[in-house]
Amino acid sequence: MKNKSVLALGLVLTMSVSMVGCGSSKKTETEKVNVEVQTPGSGEVTLDTDYIGSVSPEQQIYVVPLVSGTVTQVNYAVGDMVKEGDVLFKIDDEAAQLQMDNAKATYSQAQAGVNVATGGSRHLQNYQTEQGIDTLEDNLDKVRDGIKDMESQISELGDKETQLSQAVTGAKANADAKNQALAQEQVKLDNLKAELEKLQNPGNDESGNPISPDATAISAKQAEIQTQETVVANAKLELTQAQGALSEAQSGLSQVQSGKSQLESALESTKSQKETLKDNLKTTEKTYEITKNEVYPQTDATYSAQLAQANVGLESARYQLDMYTVKAPISGQIESISVEKDSMASAGSPAYVISNKDSMTVTFNVAEKAKNELQVGDAIEVERNGETFAGTITEVGTMAGPQTRLFQVKASVIGSGDKLPSGVSVKVHATTQREESSLVIPYDAIYFSAGSAYVYCVEDGKLVKTPITVGLMNDNEAVVADGLNGESQVVTTWSSKLRDGAEVVVKTEAEDAE
Repeated sequence: MKNKSVLALGLVLTMSVSMVGCGSSKKTETEKVNVEVQTPGSGEVTLDTDYIGSVSPEQQIYVVPLVSGTVTQVNYAVGDMVKEGDVLFKIDDEAAQLQMDNAKATYSQAQAGVNVATGGSRHLQNYQTEQGIDTLEDNLDKVRDGIKDMESQISELGDKETQLSQAVTGAKANADAKNQALAQEQVKLDNLKAELEKLQNPGNDESGNPISPDATAISAKQAEIQTQETVVANAKLELTQAQGALSEAQSGLSQVQSGKSQLESALESTKSQKETLKDNLKTTEKTYEITKNEVYPQTDATYSAQLAQANVGLESARYQLDMYTVKAPISGQIESISVEKDSMASAGSPAYVISNKDSMTVTFNVAEKAKNELQVGDAIEVERNGETFAGTITEVGTMAGPQTRLFQVKASVIGSGDKLPSGVSVKVHATTQREESSLVIPYDAIYFSAGSAYVYCVEDGKLVKTPITVGLMNDNEAVVADGLNGESQVVTTWSSKLRDGAEVVVKTEAEDAE
């Protein structure tokens, strides 16, 4: 009796276990996995590499005196800011000042000789001018008539110049208005594109899962962009037309001004010719008498040469004197000073070092593969003490270092101030790989097994484990070279229940919001 009771209890337990097991199996078979999906997008995937760079001023000058002597004045200290042309220090110039005084005296003596030699000659030329007027009155009348004609033409061109100046002013105002209108429409277009980018990349929800873009909003925004692009194109056309009208008006004004200038020049020349004729008529006989005597021309040439020689001596003395006042060749900050008041300054020895820190150069070394990807004009980021600074590559070396086998790259960082002192080391972020593709998926959607990559796709309500060939990857995105197409429904959420053939329920944006 006891054995039967035990057997009956065993059967009951067995049936209970069997019923529980069957019930559990049925639930597993019917349970579906909730997933989110995303179709591959298009775009560029980049990969950044970090380097260690060194900072130096883009412009650094060693100030070297050209003469030796005792320093009599030092105006600045290390760390001071100077402007181009500021006097840095002075050297005792007593000897140079004596040479300057002597050169001035020599020049004054030569000038006096010229005045004595040429005074009588100038008086004689004036006399000749007064005697020549009466002999060529007919020619003078013709010249006067020509002057009147040219003055009349100049007056007419002046009226045209006034009209065209007003036309140029109006055309310029119109062009400026069109340019401002274009700028405003371009800002609207840029704002629409920025809004489209936010719609296309809405980011992640509170759980860190990517938020699916709103296709309807994206389509609407793209339509707005297309309409705005048409508006911008029309604004550019109107600006081009306005600029063409301005150019045409300016060209017409330039032609009129040129013609007027030529007539004015001809008028002045004619007036000068009239005066010359007067001079010739008055001085014919006296000029002949003077020209047959070469004494005066020879005397003028002699004194002119002496005066020129004295002027060379004066300029040389002035140049020598200027050497004793040393000025800043550039604007910037004084890095070091090696002269002191009452000490000796040596010609050829650096006295000051001045750096222009408005723009700093960051130098770093890269391997050949990275060098081939970097180009002048590429943007980089420089990081120091938790702050980042934007920079632009200005030079990519073409020869590797003999020991490091690395290529030197230089970048310019503007406006960093004292936050990037000369000589410090910084971290440089540079984009060294790029790949453009029409199939780009989130990196988190990719799984790896035995070195091979795969994703889960949704097909006919079931998961399909899909092998893929991956191109360039970064922390956020990856290029898919093979295995997917533009309509593939790639699962972007992780679950421990993901397996090939499992039935799924695709979550909607409304469900994600709930």
